[in-house]
Amino acid sequence: MRFFVFLAIISIFVHSPTLANEVSNVILHADTLRSEGKFQESLTELSRAFQRSETDAERGVILGKQAEILAFDLHDYARAQGLVTQSLQQLDAGVVSEVIALKVRAQCEMQGDQDFGAGKKTLLAALKLPEVQWAKPSIRVMLGDCCRSLGEPVEALRSFEEVAQEDAVDGLLRATAFLNCGLTYFYDLKQPEKSKKFFAEAVRLNPLLAEEVRTHLDEVPSRSKTMFLAHYMPWYASPPRSKDWGWHWTMNHFDPKKQKNGRREIASQFYPIIGPYDSGDLAVIEYHLLLMKLAGIDGVVVDWYGRADCYDYKKLHENVVLLVNMVEKYQMKFLICYEDQSINALVDQKVIPQASRVSRAANELKWLAENWFQRDSYVRLQGQPVLLSFGHGGLNDDEWQDVLSRSGSPILWLSEHTPRPGAFGAFDWPIPVKGLSQVRQFSDESKHWQCSIPVIFPRFVDVYKQAGVQASYAEIEDNNGETFRLSADEAVRAHGQIVQIATWNDWGEGTQIEPSREFGYRDLECLQLLRQDQEDEQFQMSKASLRLPYRLLLLRRAGRGNDATLDQIARQMSLGKVKEARQMLESVERDN
Repeated sequence: MRFFVFLAIISIFVHSPTLANEVSNVILHADTLRSEGKFQESLTELSRAFQRSETDAERGVILGKQAEILAFDLHDYARAQGLVTQSLQQLDAGVVSEVIALKVRAQCEMQGDQDFGAGKKTLLAALKLPEVQWAKPSIRVMLGDCCRSLGEPVEALRSFEEVAQEDAVDGLLRATAFLNCGLTYFYDLKQPEKSKKFFAEAVRLNPLLAEEVRTHLDEVPSRSKTMFLAHYMPWYASPPRSKDWGWHWTMNHFDPKKQKNGRREIASQFYPIIGPYDSGDLAVIEYHLLLMKLAGIDGVVVDWYGRADCYDYKKLHENVVLLVNMVEKYQMKFLICYEDQSINALVDQKVIPQASRVSRAANELKWLAENWFQRDSYVRLQGQPVLLSFGHGGLNDDEWQDVLSRSGSPILWLSEHTPRPGAFGAFDWPIPVKGLSQVRQFSDESKHWQCSIPVIFPRFVDVYKQAGVQASYAEIEDNNGETFRLSADEAVRAHGQIVQIATWNDWGEGTQIEPSREFGYRDLECLQLLRQDQEDEQFQMSKASLRLPYRLLLLRRAGRGNDATLDQIARQMSLGKVKEARQMLESVERDN
């Protein structure tokens, strides 16, 4: 359920004639605190009111409102369900409590259990309650949102429009309904032009929605194409930038100092065209991002372990900062994949106590919100910053919901493979034992989720057994590029807003599409064709253009040409001005 819907409906129940003025005022104040993000203070205010309440009806409503905060704002669905049950047990609790209870139950079903079918049934049951006319608009907004998640946009529109066109409905709620109509046309029906009039009416009724609407309208020029993001590993270290060769090149087994036939001994079955590199090398980052732009990749999903001084996490964070700055320089996009297993390491290494797991993770998310989520280059869906988390070996489900409730800002969280409690959906990742069958399974299962990010991958051939790290996973064969093409076809067929490529440069697991001696530029050339097949008229890059960033990197490594000229060449490539970039490259190569 989207955050702006909550803010529009939180005060709907105070209009019921069954509540005393004092209780109504308390609920209004509690809702004001909610709108300011002060959820715990709001709960405390309601608890005090509960102690002063005189009737079961009042106590039932107060308990229901507390359950509402737990479910909608703090994502604590277990406690919310408990308070709902307690609310309905109050004698003469009345229809107000019953309406709240059903709404909270629907929210728990949709967000906690990801069972939107059950949520829809609960909301329809709420609409059938007697004397519920005053609550129908807010229920219909929730119902419309539920229908969107079920892939029923026409039914969703009917629900939203019924609220939007009723002049007697509260203005903020009507604004939310108009906004949802716009979002349904924009995202679900792929009709961005029709969405504009609904967005305009939403802003007229509630000017605070202007920034939200602007975020969506900014996406209109690119709606005809899917956003391709490459999963990027920032963890490589090599001399001379770093003192020693990092673990991801050695795995404590291989020795990159040894060379044979022009190749260093590295922890990979494959070899980069540019050789093993350091992830903090600006020339390498430039090479990577320019290659992505010329291949039709819009940005990166970057692994992030937080900022702690533990293992190499601090260094990885510094590398990500460099990457993000250059992503913005070239007008690309990025989003963070939080490796929350790092929390386990912080406890094991006694950097933090066990009791600080949640607070530490919450502080990391607050840092992201304050420093990166606000940037124009950060990826958003439905107006909210997207955050991925890798695997299930870090925070457990309860801890994740606690972390999100403390983060201080809306986050569209996606977990791996399947939605965890509190997640808006999930992203896919190659599973070696399943291969391409996992791609099809994810496509089928994700149809009714609010958000999903399918995956494209070329192969999976790790080096773990050879390195003595662990037994190798099953192998997904490259099949002369067929694995990449088939996974790409399935991912694009889903018509999602984002597709993730796994990976740009995980050399240890062999999933890289970064140019290698074994496969050359093949996978990037395939991506170019894929973008052109999407009828993206603005993308007209050729195979030959992919060779230009390497030539620029060689000039930088050799110290040939002045930095200003080389920077201008990079700028021309980033703008797609391949002819100009090639001419400038040839001039520098000839004169230096």
